[in-house]
Formats: sequence, C-alpha cells, structure tokens
Amino acid sequence: MQRKEIGGIGIGKVVTGAIVIALALGATVFYLFYTGRFGGGSKLKITSPARVGYEYSHLAADNNIVSDYLFGRSKKLIVGKGGDGVLAATSYKIAGRLVTQEAEDSGVYGLSDQALLLKCYVRAGDRANAVSLKDSVYKRFRLPDGSYRAFVYSDNTGAVDEMVTVSTEIDWLEAMMEYYVSYGNDGDYKEIKNLSGVLFDSEGRLYTEKISVAKYAESLYVSLEDPGIYGEDDEGSMEQLYGTISGDYDSAEVDDTGIEEEIEGVILSNINLTLIRDLENNGLIAQGAYERALRAVKNGFAGERYPFYAYATAGNMDSEDYLFSGQNTGAIDIAQNIKTMRNLAAVGELDSEALAWFKEEVMNNGRIYSEFVIMTGNYSGREAMGAYTDGMMLAYYIGDTDLYDKLSDTLGKRVATKSSSPALYMIFREENDRYVFYARENFSARLVTS
Repeated sequence: MQRKEIGGIGIGKVVTGAIVIALALGATVFYLFYTGRFGGGSKLKITSPARVGYEYSHLAADNNIVSDYLFGRSKKLIVGKGGDGVLAATSYKIAGRLVTQEAEDSGVYGLSDQALLLKCYVRAGDRANAVSLKDSVYKRFRLPDGSYRAFVYSDNTGAVDEMVTVSTEIDWLEAMMEYYVSYGNDGDYKEIKNLSGVLFDSEGRLYTEKISVAKYAESLYVSLEDPGIYGEDDEGSMEQLYGTISGDYDSAEVDDTGIEEEIEGVILSNINLTLIRDLENNGLIAQGAYERALRAVKNGFAGERYPFYAYATAGNMDSEDYLFSGQNTGAIDIAQNIKTMRNLAAVGELDSEALAWFKEEVMNNGRIYSEFVIMTGNYSGREAMGAYTDGMMLAYYIGDTDLYDKLSDTLGKRVATKSSSPALYMIFREENDRYVFYARENFSARLVTS
C-alpha cells in the first residue's frame, strides 16, 4: 500500500502536528478568555519580587524559622481556624493551660494581612487560593469610591469599620501588582488603576492624610540654643524634633502634659519607592513621581548626629517641613524608621550613616526596641516585634548575611518548637500568659525566608 506524503512528510505526521497546534491555540485562547486579556488586555512590567534563595533561607532554618512548615501551619491556624477559610485573622491564640482558656481568634481581618497572604499565595504558585482571596477582599473591603477599608470584622452583624489608611492601601496595591502579572484580568487592572488614583494626585504624589501626632502643651518650652540637625538658614527648630518641653524632664507634671494633634501629612514609611517606580514605569501615575518620592524620603534624613529618618512630612511630599516624633513626643519610632530604611535599601538608596547605626545596634544588642528618646539618647519602650522581618529584608537587599543571621537568631527565639503544639514552627508572642500568633509576623517571615 502506497504511503501518502505531503511535501515529503507523511500525512499522519501532518495531521498529528495540526492537532497539536490546534490544541495549543485552543489552550492559549482559553487562557486569554480566562484571564480577561483576550483582545489586547493591559500588560504590566514590575520589579521582580525579592526571593531570598537558599543561602538566606538556610540561615533562617538554622535559627528555627523553617519557611514551608511555618506557612503551612499559619494557613491552618490563622486562615482556617482563625479566619473564615479565605481571609486571615489578624491574630490567633491557641488554647491555654487552663480549661477555660480556649483557642481564640481576633475576630478582625486586616487589609495589610490579606496583602501579605496574597503575596505568599502568588509566590507559591497557588492560583486558586490567590483568586479566592482577592475576590473576597473586593467584596468585603472595597468602598464605593474605590478606596479600601483598613479592617473588617468576622461578625458581619457588627459595626462596619469605614477607617481607611494609606499604609494598608499601599500594601494592598503592591500585592495586587504582584498578583496581576501572574493571574490578573482586566477587571483587576482597573482596580489597580482606580486605587492608584485614590492614593496619588495628578503629579504622582501621595495624597496627604490626617496624622495624629503627640506634642506637649504650648505653655512649655525647650531651649533653642542648639538647633541640632537644622542649619542656620533652615526654618525648622528643635521644637519640630523634640516637641515643646519645659521644667524637669523626669517630673510627673511634664509627663502628664502630652496631648495629641492632627495634622495633614505623609508618613515617610508609606512611600514605597519600588512600587512608585513601577507605577510610573507603567504609566499609572505621573512621570517624575519616583524622583519626587525619593527626594522626599532622602531629605527626611536627620544626619550623622541623629541617624534616623523623619516620621512624616507636615504637608505634601514636596514639603521640606518634617516631623520626627510620632505617637510619643521627643521619640523616634524605630519600627517606622526601619520600614523607611527597607524601602530605600530596595532601590539602593539607603544612607550609609543610617545603615551603620542599625547594624551596630542589632549586632551589639541583638534586639530592636520601639523608641529612641532624643533628649536622653537611649532606646526604650517594648521590643519592636514587627520590625524584625523588615530588618531581615533590608539585610537581604544590601547583601549582609551577618545582619540577616543575627536578626533571624532573635526572631527564631520566638518560634514554637514543642512538637505537640498545633502552632509548631510559627512565630508567637506571649501576652498575659497566652501564646498569640500574629498574621503579619508569620506571613512576613514566610516572605523574607523563601
């Protein structure tokens, strides 16, 4: 029987090839419809998310932080038992020693926690959970004007929290950018575009928000003989750095004079430089936004004497007026400062004096405290639990394995290691004789160790 050929190729091979091509074309068309990109959907190009790799994850594992196990347990407790199976609770308490101390979730879902969880899913290639989480956030957190609530409650019968914060929306926007390049559709692109418009003005500046800051009563004063970080021609004074204070600093009368004031400004740690650069490069905010943002952060550096970044601008991002104290007058918020440092390190712009201070403090003391009191020159307050993962990411960006290892060592001391614990490998805090596991700390630890 004569074999039929087309151009010297057997007809069977031609048919097989045609079937393979048709299947591939069909799969491509299905994918485009499935993702909503059929017909020329929008494309985004973003900075590749940081993946620390084996060297750093091995250092973390040597300090009890085993990334895969930590995330697996976190999903079971914080999402499965503490959340609703999709959204993550802000925290979860395991059962205590007493019969009356039952397991307990916070009953609150935070937008920033969902953003961290979404990143974890995307980087794990878990499309199903990523899509479900994103859809649930749209349904539960999104407001009619395109902004997002900072928190919602597990009990839908409770009061609806309409609080909106720039920090949580920035976190969600960053997570959505990462989600979109892997799984997003045109509807998601519109959400990214709308939220960018909510957060940034026509010149690419973050909109100001109401910031509650602590200050002393106006009747008190502080000597201006040494203006510290400000030059002779600067409009600033030590009052901006310290607040206004008088009398015996240690006296109860002075301690009790703290009051709060609301200002319009931009918190420097919210200026996510990598995100702003990606938004600008994709035409989602105005050209020049990145350079303006970088200048705003860099100009907020106090200098060698006080190697810290400002807490916020007093006014918009172009303002040269900075506030260095946040909730506690005359004290630098160290957690906020480290977050700002991490943002700068991500784009290679961290000031060397700030880095030298941070590394010296960590390597000598092994801990990060919540405040630096300017007038005494001492660190004080509680341990800044949430700052360790920011510090670890900072260490990765600058390629410092010693700093990363030291921070991992400190954080690893708060990893549950009892084999019978339902939270084995998770990061805990001990509060009122109960073990509490926070979503932010556990999901952040997953991201900086994998």
